[in-house]
Amino acid sequence: MDKGDDIKKLVINDKEGIHIMHDNEEINKYYPHLVSEITNKDKFIKIDSVDIKNENEQFNDDAIQNQRNNRLKEVINPEAIDFLRRCHNNKEAFEILDYLLKRKELTLQDYNSYKKQIMQNGGLKKLIDESGGFKRLGYYERKFRSKLPKK
Repeated sequence: MDKGDDIKKLVINDKEGIHIMHDNEEINKYYPHLVSEITNKDKFIKIDSVDIKNENEQFNDDAIQNQRNNRLKEVINPEAIDFLRRCHNNKEAFEILDYLLKRKELTLQDYNSYKKQIMQNGGLKKLIDESGGFKRLGYYERKFRSKLPKK
């Protein structure tokens, strides 16, 4: 006779005061080991956190090299938003956009889109905040120096 046989009703209480009662025969029928697991307090596992990793993302040599190349690309070939994130005011932002358009590093469509965003209420600050925040002096060294995987 196990511990579950002498219980007529299985009572479950949780921290919020929810009280659930089930017929022991019904629980034994559908969940044969549950009663003994609940009543046997010798075995339990406390879970403090869960670390979920994507099984498809295996860190192998190709993934590390790809990560290194992406970071290097951001440092070597910054985009318009990377320059705009260093601007303190609209005048500086417009000068950057004019320069990038002149050098054909920015399409006319993107140029007009950025200008429109900057001219709106809270434009430049909002654009910078939505794009990752203001880039202070030493941004790339702080961000990439310690994080690059070693060869």
